Amino acid sequence: LQADGWYLRQDIIWAKPNTMPESVTDRCTKAHEYIFLLTKSARYFYDADAIKEPCLWSGSWSASNTHTAVAQGGNHGKTSIFNQRWTDKNGGRNRRSVWTITTKPFKEAHFATFPPEIPEICIKAGSRVGDTILDPFMGSGTTGLVAEKLQRNFVGIELNPEYLKMAKDRIYN
Repeated sequence: LQADGWYLRQDIIWAKPNTMPESVTDRCTKAHEYIFLLTKSARYFYDADAIKEPCLWSGSWSASNTHTAVAQGGNHGKTSIFNQRWTDKNGGRNRRSVWTITTKPFKEAHFATFPPEIPEICIKAGSRVGDTILDPFMGSGTTGLVAEKLQRNFVGIELNPEYLKMAKDRIYN
């Protein structure tokens, strides 16, 4: 892809806490997939606020409540003082690169349906209302369904006529 002019901006891990078991004995069962944030230019639209995630802790340190900790390695035993908030004024934090999202059942026959949360995060991060979303491997139409919900235009490409019918029924019914 880089030879064709694409920039890999980030690789994201989709961690699946309810992954399907595999009948393997010579390696671990795979419980993740990769999501690649690709762009066609060095400068691009990215809406970090649209995909903020909740903070794990939203308190703040105060002068009367200063916590100290000795960092492990690298600072030669010096003490670091943590005096920061883990949240911003909008109550969220920058989304992390590991997304823990459960797989979701789909009653139709498509085997690789992913949960709507994945395209929802991607679409919110990389587009504005009214933009056009392209899905070159449309499958069951999850991305189109989410694009419509988020008021984006959608173009999907699918070679398999059965999957195309499934996607049309799902998006437009």
